[in-house]
Amino acid sequence: MKHIPQTLVVDIWSDFVCPWCWIAKRRFDKALAAFEHRDAVQVRLRAYRIAPGHPAEPIKAALLKKFRDPLAAEGMLYSVQSHGAAEGLDYRFDTMLFGDTMDAHMLVKAAGDAASQQRLAEVLYAQSISHGKLLFDRDSLALLAAQAGVPAEVVEQAWSTPQWRQQVQDDEYQASRIASGVPLFVFGNGTHISGAQPPEVFSQALENLHAQSRQDLAASAGEVCGLDGCILP
Repeated sequence: MKHIPQTLVVDIWSDFVCPWCWIAKRRFDKALAAFEHRDAVQVRLRAYRIAPGHPAEPIKAALLKKFRDPLAAEGMLYSVQSHGAAEGLDYRFDTMLFGDTMDAHMLVKAAGDAASQQRLAEVLYAQSISHGKLLFDRDSLALLAAQAGVPAEVVEQAWSTPQWRQQVQDDEYQASRIASGVPLFVFGNGTHISGAQPPEVFSQALENLHAQSRQDLAASAGEVCGLDGCILP
């Protein structure tokens, strides 16, 4: 009897104004691309806001308020830029803005299937971090969504549909029960990874997830007898 491969689920919580989240996503993507069973992996993007209710402002100003030490803030930005450059990502903190990303997350929720959400998320990261585009203005977000191929009618409905806001809030509640911030990766076997870890950490987590799914499948595939006879695995 042929077994249908189990889906391997990975949930990723992140925010588009989180300096480390784009790096973490790129490292996970590398690990996934090299994973032998990548076609069985279902990646679900989850929403998380690191600045709920925060008005838009330059990220340098926001970090200075947080650290209260210009040297500490500059050191953190330099570290992110260096790690980002190693992943081929262009971090331009002189133009990047910081604030509440509720509208951006709602738009991703409304974008459609996983592939559409992934395309839009990548555009939001790149345009915000590398090009200083606004994520806190709906006209600006609509233009970015068009770049990602999101239909105009989907964009028009994104912010008027209560379920998308509720899904963002539900995601944030679930994340708060696991960790205190993002990036956060939760694998279907219960493993969770916080932070922009090296690709090999994600690779190992994917291998462990696959191994666990094989064990679970074997445990549930014993001999079964019913009214029509017996079935062997």
